[in-house]
Amino acid sequence: MIRTAFCALMLAFALTAPGLADAARVEALATRIAPEAERRADLYKSAPAAPADTPAPGDALLADLTDFALAARALSQEIEASGGPQDLRCIFRGMSGDVTDRITALDAAQTRADLSRAYIEIARLAGQAQRIASYPELAAQSAPEPCMGE
Repeated sequence: MIRTAFCALMLAFALTAPGLADAARVEALATRIAPEAERRADLYKSAPAAPADTPAPGDALLADLTDFALAARALSQEIEASGGPQDLRCIFRGMSGDVTDRITALDAAQTRADLSRAYIEIARLAGQAQRIASYPELAAQSAPEPCMGE
């Protein structure tokens, strides 16, 4: 939690105006994705052994996940272009890639319990992105030191 807040401060400091727009887009998408994924996770907890439903083509959540992956990648590239912290660049690039893994988990789900777990992971990913990307107003503060490796 402390590392998340610390990295959020670094993100806010490191971003230029276009980067702030990318951060706002990531935050907005994550804000939509997290509660919907949580709702679906709860829905699929009933009858956990029942066969999984395949996500429908045109599903709004899948569209948001695709947009989120693109926005996270753009934010990562903006951080890199502005000379921002490597940890943040890697975090958002990783989040972008994680979306593909989460969608693959939805497609591979055999039971409703599998779907529930996949949606829980999507909600967790979106929640983390929302927390990290939600501090652009801190950009005016002094530069924090770089994130330390764990």
